[in-house]
Amino acid sequence: MLKFVGHPTIWPKEGCGAFPESPPDRGMRLKTDPRPLYIQAEEVLVELLNSGAYQPGQKLPPEPILARQMGIARHTLREAIRQLEREGRLLRRQGVGTFVRAARPLIRSGLEMLESLESLAAKQGMACTTRDIAIEEAPAPKTIATRLHLPEGTAVTTLTRIKTVNGEPVAYMYSAIPQEVATTAQLRAGFQDSIIDFLVAWRHPPLEYARAEIISTAAEADLSRLLNVDASTILLLIEETFYSDTDQPIGFSANYFVPGFFKFEVVRRIPSLRP
Repeated sequence: MLKFVGHPTIWPKEGCGAFPESPPDRGMRLKTDPRPLYIQAEEVLVELLNSGAYQPGQKLPPEPILARQMGIARHTLREAIRQLEREGRLLRRQGVGTFVRAARPLIRSGLEMLESLESLAAKQGMACTTRDIAIEEAPAPKTIATRLHLPEGTAVTTLTRIKTVNGEPVAYMYSAIPQEVATTAQLRAGFQDSIIDFLVAWRHPPLEYARAEIISTAAEADLSRLLNVDASTILLLIEETFYSDTDQPIGFSANYFVPGFFKFEVVRRIPSLRP
């Protein structure tokens, strides 16, 4: 794999002289690793950024120098840089160079608890806001109707919104609620920021748990525009169906998260060996 050997002081800071023309004794080197080189290169660059060797606003070395230092081709380096640019860690300026961006706020969460994004952000000292809220009545397509145990075309209350942190879009969310759970008028009157918080407070019937699926998906045209990301950006999609205390489906949500803003964790335990 590609990795650092020692402290990453292999390039001078911008304005402190020329960049070395040959790899130094201490720097990065290639180890045996079956993964694609651009993924290894991305990890090395992340390690470099996390080490503090380059601060926000500073310029990285020119691509030929950086690629030579890492022992990879320039096109491989470009792919790694492109991915970090999508994640908001780097900024490329045509004809000028690649610059380090300020780190994005990172919302950490375990997936075991059913908790709103607002609550998670608040616990970590961040303010999550909701904009572009749209609440409508619409016929349920087959996929949503199946989730909610409804006939296809049954009227449901739909809710779409964009979540922002520090003014930057971080997630797009779509929800559908059976009309027998909450009408369009009731959701408009009671919804504030979170569908989870609404269902917990609404209690008709009480929200008990959710079943979630985690999927990676490309940001298509509409999503890339709404979330201000490149159309090739891979989003994290969490689809979840909400259930009452009697196992009745009472809602469905599809949440599209921008990479780089979230870190979801799961605690895994070994199975019990008791007879």
